[in-house]
Amino acid sequence: MKAIVIYVRIGWFAAPFVAWIEKYVYSDWEFLKFLFVVVSVDTALGLIKAIIERKISSKGFGMVLKKLLIYTCLLITTSALTKFTVSGAPQVAFSFLSNVVFSAIMVREAISIFENVAEIEPGVLPTSILKYLQKFHSETGQKLSDEK
Repeated sequence: MKAIVIYVRIGWFAAPFVAWIEKYVYSDWEFLKFLFVVVSVDTALGLIKAIIERKISSKGFGMVLKKLLIYTCLLITTSALTKFTVSGAPQVAFSFLSNVVFSAIMVREAISIFENVAEIEPGVLPTSILKYLQKFHSETGQKLSDEK
Protein backbone atom coordinates (compact mmCIF):
# COMPACT_ATOMS: atom_id res chain seq x y z
CA MET A 1 0.00 0.00 0.00
CA LYS A 2 2.84 2.35 0.85
CA ALA A 3 4.42 1.73 -2.57
CA ILE A 4 1.19 2.71 -4.32
CA VAL A 5 1.08 5.99 -2.43
CA ILE A 6 4.68 6.71 -3.44
CA TYR A 7 3.96 5.94 -7.11
CA VAL A 8 0.87 8.18 -7.08
CA ARG A 9 2.86 11.05 -5.58
CA ILE A 10 5.68 10.64 -8.11
CA GLY A 11 3.16 10.47 -10.97
CA TRP A 12 1.31 13.53 -9.72
CA PHE A 13 4.59 15.45 -9.49
CA ALA A 14 6.08 14.22 -12.82
CA ALA A 15 2.97 14.47 -15.04
CA PRO A 16 3.36 18.19 -15.88
CA PHE A 17 7.02 17.66 -16.80
CA VAL A 18 6.23 14.71 -19.05
CA ALA A 19 3.48 16.67 -20.79
CA TRP A 20 5.86 19.60 -21.30
CA ILE A 21 8.59 17.33 -22.71
CA GLU A 22 6.16 15.67 -25.11
CA LYS A 23 4.85 19.01 -26.33
CA TYR A 24 8.09 20.99 -26.65
CA VAL A 25 11.02 18.56 -26.69
CA TYR A 26 10.20 15.14 -28.15
CA SER A 27 7.19 12.83 -28.42
CA ASP A 28 7.85 10.07 -30.98
CA TRP A 29 8.68 7.31 -28.50
CA GLU A 30 7.92 4.56 -31.03
CA PHE A 31 10.71 5.77 -33.33
CA LEU A 32 13.02 6.02 -30.34
CA LYS A 33 12.46 2.31 -29.64
CA PHE A 34 13.45 1.39 -33.21
CA LEU A 35 16.46 3.69 -33.05
CA PHE A 36 17.53 2.08 -29.78
CA VAL A 37 17.41 -1.34 -31.45
CA VAL A 38 19.56 -0.40 -34.47
CA VAL A 39 22.05 1.60 -32.39
CA SER A 40 22.36 -1.34 -30.00
CA VAL A 41 22.94 -3.77 -32.86
CA ASP A 42 25.50 -1.44 -34.43
CA THR A 43 27.28 -0.98 -31.10
CA ALA A 44 27.34 -4.74 -30.42
CA LEU A 45 28.74 -5.45 -33.88
CA GLY A 46 31.30 -2.68 -33.47
CA LEU A 47 32.38 -4.21 -30.17
CA ILE A 48 32.67 -7.66 -31.75
CA LYS A 49 34.73 -6.18 -34.58
CA ALA A 50 36.99 -4.39 -32.11
CA ILE A 51 37.49 -7.61 -30.14
CA ILE A 52 38.38 -9.54 -33.30
CA GLU A 53 40.80 -6.81 -34.43
CA ARG A 54 42.10 -6.38 -30.86
CA LYS A 55 41.41 -2.65 -31.01
CA ILE A 56 39.18 -2.09 -27.98
CA SER A 57 39.61 1.41 -26.62
CA SER A 58 37.81 4.01 -24.61
CA LYS A 59 37.77 6.16 -27.76
CA GLY A 60 35.35 3.69 -29.36
CA PHE A 61 32.96 3.93 -26.44
CA GLY A 62 33.32 7.72 -26.52
CA MET A 63 32.23 7.64 -30.16
CA VAL A 64 29.04 5.85 -29.13
CA LEU A 65 28.30 8.59 -26.59
CA LYS A 66 29.07 11.24 -29.22
CA LYS A 67 26.68 9.52 -31.66
CA LEU A 68 23.93 9.41 -29.01
CA LEU A 69 24.41 13.11 -28.24
CA ILE A 70 24.26 14.03 -31.93
CA TYR A 71 21.16 11.90 -32.51
CA THR A 72 19.50 13.43 -29.45
CA CYS A 73 20.17 16.95 -30.72
CA LEU A 74 18.89 16.03 -34.19
CA LEU A 75 15.70 14.49 -32.85
CA ILE A 76 14.94 17.41 -30.53
CA THR A 77 15.64 20.00 -33.24
CA THR A 78 13.54 18.11 -35.78
CA SER A 79 10.71 17.82 -33.27
CA ALA A 80 10.80 21.56 -32.57
CA LEU A 81 10.88 22.45 -36.27
CA THR A 82 7.93 20.22 -37.10
CA LYS A 83 5.73 21.21 -34.15
CA PHE A 84 6.25 24.93 -33.58
CA THR A 85 3.37 27.33 -33.80
CA VAL A 86 3.08 31.02 -34.60
CA SER A 87 0.24 32.83 -32.85
CA GLY A 88 -1.20 29.43 -31.97
CA ALA A 89 -1.35 28.23 -35.58
CA PRO A 90 0.74 25.19 -36.51
CA GLN A 91 3.33 25.79 -39.21
CA VAL A 92 3.75 23.21 -41.95
CA ALA A 93 6.91 24.50 -43.63
CA PHE A 94 9.02 21.75 -42.06
CA SER A 95 6.42 18.98 -41.85
CA PHE A 96 8.48 16.79 -44.19
CA LEU A 97 11.61 17.12 -42.07
CA SER A 98 10.91 14.41 -39.52
CA ASN A 99 10.60 11.77 -42.24
CA VAL A 100 13.85 12.90 -43.84
CA VAL A 101 15.90 13.13 -40.64
CA PHE A 102 14.51 9.94 -39.09
CA SER A 103 15.12 8.01 -42.32
CA ALA A 104 18.64 9.42 -42.69
CA ILE A 105 19.54 8.33 -39.16
CA MET A 106 18.15 4.83 -39.73
CA VAL A 107 19.93 4.49 -43.09
CA ARG A 108 23.23 5.62 -41.56
CA GLU A 109 22.87 3.02 -38.81
CA ALA A 110 21.95 0.32 -41.35
CA ILE A 111 25.01 1.14 -43.47
CA SER A 112 27.19 0.92 -40.38
CA ILE A 113 25.66 -2.45 -39.46
CA PHE A 114 26.23 -3.80 -42.99
CA GLU A 115 29.84 -2.56 -42.97
CA ASN A 116 30.48 -4.20 -39.59
CA VAL A 117 28.95 -7.49 -40.73
CA ALA A 118 31.06 -7.44 -43.90
CA GLU A 119 34.23 -6.90 -41.88
CA ILE A 120 33.38 -9.51 -39.24
CA GLU A 121 32.32 -12.20 -41.71
CA PRO A 122 33.26 -11.32 -45.29
CA GLY A 123 30.90 -13.55 -47.35
CA VAL A 124 27.64 -13.01 -45.51
CA LEU A 125 26.37 -10.09 -47.58
CA PRO A 126 26.33 -10.18 -51.38
CA THR A 127 29.13 -8.08 -52.86
CA SER A 128 26.59 -6.10 -54.92
CA ILE A 129 25.10 -4.66 -51.70
CA LEU A 130 28.52 -3.75 -50.36
CA LYS A 131 29.60 -2.17 -53.67
CA TYR A 132 26.44 -0.09 -53.71
CA LEU A 133 26.95 1.07 -50.12
CA GLN A 134 30.59 1.88 -50.82
CA LYS A 135 29.46 4.41 -53.46
CA PHE A 136 28.40 6.68 -50.62
CA HIS A 137 31.03 8.60 -48.74
CA SER A 138 30.63 7.90 -45.03
CA GLU A 139 31.48 11.41 -43.86
CA THR A 140 29.54 13.61 -46.27
CA GLY A 141 26.73 11.30 -47.34
CA GLN A 142 27.32 12.35 -50.93
CA LYS A 143 27.33 9.72 -53.65
CA LEU A 144 30.79 9.17 -55.08
CA SER A 145 31.35 8.77 -58.78
CA ASP A 146 31.59 5.25 -60.16
CA GLU A 147 35.11 5.95 -61.31
CA LYS A 148 37.93 5.35 -58.85
